[in-house]
Amino acid sequence: MKSIQLTLCLSLAFLATLASAKTVDQDPYLSKTFTVNGRGDLMVRTSGGSIEVTGQSGNQVEVDMYVRKNGSWGGWFGSDDDNEDLAEYLEDYDIDISQSGNEITATAKRKGSGWGNNKVSISFKVRVPKDMSTDLSTSGGSIAVANVSGSHDVSTSGGSLNFEDVTGTTEARTSGGSINVEDYSGTLDAKTSGGSIRVRDSEGQIAVNTSGGGITIDDVRGSVEAYTSGGSIRADIRSLEDQLTLKTSGGSINAIIPSGLGLDLDLSGNRVNTELQNFSGKSEKNSIQGSMNGGGIEVTMRTSGGSVNLDYHSGS
Repeated sequence: MKSIQLTLCLSLAFLATLASAKTVDQDPYLSKTFTVNGRGDLMVRTSGGSIEVTGQSGNQVEVDMYVRKNGSWGGWFGSDDDNEDLAEYLEDYDIDISQSGNEITATAKRKGSGWGNNKVSISFKVRVPKDMSTDLSTSGGSIAVANVSGSHDVSTSGGSLNFEDVTGTTEARTSGGSINVEDYSGTLDAKTSGGSIRVRDSEGQIAVNTSGGGITIDDVRGSVEAYTSGGSIRADIRSLEDQLTLKTSGGSINAIIPSGLGLDLDLSGNRVNTELQNFSGKSEKNSIQGSMNGGGIEVTMRTSGGSVNLDYHSGS
């Protein structure tokens, strides 16, 4: 029952954060469509707005640009809106939505003095072929990527990062939001300075790091590294390869891994709780170092601010 509740909570949290990255149900201010031949590359740059990229069948790239006036009277502007203030605001931007070969570019950059402008925010919603690499950056909004395969470089200074059904190699950075990952396959390196991290139903080489929140890893297969300075770590590992490294300075660590594996254990905390079988090494109240079942996979769990609890899936 606890596992079902945890799965439900993670799903609801992911849907909520994913929805926050989307624009409202509003006609775009500007739309363009391109055709690519084979694997494509997408670059999106904006400030003050969100970015959403979704994979679809076919070979077309559909770019929608949304413009919102900031402030208490702000709203979304459609292509039919006749607004002199908006036209004046957009004159401050270099807007480029274009194609060069299989490379698609969508940028909204303020002229002269960088990326900051509090009068309007410009968001992009892009539908792409599933075989598409992405380079996405915004200084003022969330980013969501779904149903694509390739190489992904994603960064924001002011929002959350959300990945669903993504395959490939991903480097993700945010300074002001949470990171949510679901149904990921490949290599992931994700860092945040100001939020929690959740990874669910994923496989591959997973590395996550946060300075300001907890980490939840649920139903993951592969190699996992997770670091936090300000929260607890919970990990449910269904298949473990190479290593499991979980470290925090500000909370407890709870992990469940398959039973019967050859492990090299390095566990330390205020108190360490686990069941040792075929163990050789040193076991104390707050530290365990040694090998189980002949050794093999490195399992490191360390905290200076809580307990360490390592359990095993029965029948695994």
